Amino acid sequence: RHEFDEYVNVRPVKLLRGAPCPLKDATCEDIDMVVIRENSEGEYAGAGDWLYRGQENEIVLQTGVFSRKGTERIIRYAFELARKEKKTLTSISKGNALNYSMVFWDSIFAEVAKEYPDVKTASYLVDAASMFFVKDPKRFEVVVTSNLFGDIITDLGAAIAGGMGLAAGANINPERKFPSMFEPIHGSAPDIAGKGIANPLASIWSASQMLDFFGHEDWGAKLIDAIEQLMVEGKTLTCDLGGNASTSEVGDAIIEILK
Repeated sequence: RHEFDEYVNVRPVKLLRGAPCPLKDATCEDIDMVVIRENSEGEYAGAGDWLYRGQENEIVLQTGVFSRKGTERIIRYAFELARKEKKTLTSISKGNALNYSMVFWDSIFAEVAKEYPDVKTASYLVDAASMFFVKDPKRFEVVVTSNLFGDIITDLGAAIAGGMGLAAGANINPERKFPSMFEPIHGSAPDIAGKGIANPLASIWSASQMLDFFGHEDWGAKLIDAIEQLMVEGKTLTCDLGGNASTSEVGDAIIEILK
């Protein structure tokens, strides 16, 4: 992500047909957003220090790194997406407590917004946004946020849109100077490694994102349709979705649907 400058992390939070949802009465139309997460700096920049190790006055410093270039380019990417898709854009930050990094983020968001008068915007504190993800997810369409907040709220988004087994992600270098990377947002799940029970649908959804990136939106849509058909039929699902199928059986079923 760093060496290939994949500074845009695109995480869809969309309730597909047939996917389980813990929210009462929520529909597919209620949960349909995309989170644009800054992917190269912020709270995960790895900057800081560890002083006086092992002593009673031990101090650790974890420094968030927010450059004008990095902050502006991710916010601008989100504005361009919102304009293209004629959707609203919501910025999520924490300016009332993080009085340098997030006040800076909010100021850049307001600055860039002036160039996009056609895009309706909103700005929420991350704690309030987390509440609204659950209570009123339909208010979000395109969301832009920092590295840390994006990491956390998309796990919450996954929870309301079918679980981590359906959580796709794209790490993009928009200028295409370097390769982009498409992968599920969950970790390597070492507790189930080698058991053949992992849900492959998030990987397949990520492949759909890759097809979209290369201009094959028709095939990207076909993959999403195949995932939905599989879940609506409910015959071949992994254990996290209430079934007993293996990873490879789900993959084979998707291939049959595509045929």
